[in-house]
Amino acid sequence: MTTLRMPSVPSYERNAKRLFAATAIGATGFLGVYHLERVLYLLRLGHGPEYIGIFVAAGAWVYSGMGVPSGALGTRFGARRTMLLGVVIAVSGLLTLTLSETVPASLQHVWPIVSHMLTVVGWSMLNVNIVPALMSATTAENRHSAYALLSALRGTGAFLGSLVGGWLPGLMAPLVGQGLDAPGPYRASLWVGAAILLLSLLPVLTLRIEQPAPSQDRAAPTGREGRFPYALVLPFALYIGLSHGGWSVSNAFLNAYMDQDLRLSPAAIGQLTSLGQFIAIAVPLAMPRLMRLRSPGWVLVVATLGVAASFLPIALVPHWTAASLGRVGIIAFTAIRLPAIQVFMMELVDEQWRSLAYGVGSMAQSLGSGLMCMAGGFIILALGYSSIFYIGAGICGLSAVWLLFVLRQQTARAQ
Repeated sequence: MTTLRMPSVPSYERNAKRLFAATAIGATGFLGVYHLERVLYLLRLGHGPEYIGIFVAAGAWVYSGMGVPSGALGTRFGARRTMLLGVVIAVSGLLTLTLSETVPASLQHVWPIVSHMLTVVGWSMLNVNIVPALMSATTAENRHSAYALLSALRGTGAFLGSLVGGWLPGLMAPLVGQGLDAPGPYRASLWVGAAILLLSLLPVLTLRIEQPAPSQDRAAPTGREGRFPYALVLPFALYIGLSHGGWSVSNAFLNAYMDQDLRLSPAAIGQLTSLGQFIAIAVPLAMPRLMRLRSPGWVLVVATLGVAASFLPIALVPHWTAASLGRVGIIAFTAIRLPAIQVFMMELVDEQWRSLAYGVGSMAQSLGSGLMCMAGGFIILALGYSSIFYIGAGICGLSAVWLLFVLRQQTARAQ
């Protein structure tokens, strides 16, 4: 008689579960509600795509600059303290954005950008330290599945936040006494996003992460063991910067395109965004199996090419179905790419360099994103939205080619 056996579910220690919860809650508030409402709010304040590009680019550059300091702060003061402070700073910045209508006219343009930069500082302190903290809270047996689950939970939070964020302006409009063409409903929706993000404090407060004490009997580092492995990290960081720069086109401009060119309602934009995020919940769970069948580098190349291909229907067909299909593809392939990057980079270096290495990777992705977003708004003004989606596809394709070269160089070096 044949018995059916259910696949085993990896077990995780207490700290890992708290990190999962913090990721899911933080993603709901920041990647979901905040990412959706901020663009719609800025458009209702009278800003155009060039301003949105500068706004997103400023946040990306701050995230870039905070990558290494966030990792260093986690190493110096402990991941838990750094993440707690990060949540407080992120919520403060988000709430500061909601005051944009009340500041003097001379500050109307700079205030949203500064508030966004403050929000990103806090998000960096939280997000950068979750990845190495999870590395220490998992084992070799459950690590790949843990990072896949982390990405799935990030997708779950973004899905719920996008879905709720699409409904919020319509719910808030009667409460604030303004229609959906005015900024009031979006301002109130941002307050909800701040409240959700603040809830991520709860699982972080219950973390019990021991900060490794410096060894007293270790001799001064000499040779390769004592130096940060720049030759390994920097070529991979260039791939991260290029691929994230291409991806950032969708993050910065797709909602504005659907609002301005396709004339979709906030609820429709939220629902289409959440569709892609829903698919992204399940996709990363296939990553551990892919990692066993193929190398992390192979997974990264295929996922990056998938992101590039997903831009094409958006650029080619000016219709909501093409935009939603492309967004689903971008989110789904990115949901595979991000945990693969995390595992690849964490396994690339020794434990003592993991926070710093991930900080370098975060800096690279934000530099790429910032440069692309800064130029993107002006490209849209000159050539239209479709041009920037073609460029996003091209940059992602270029990054995949560079990664293939890097992987071949590493293979040759190992032989």
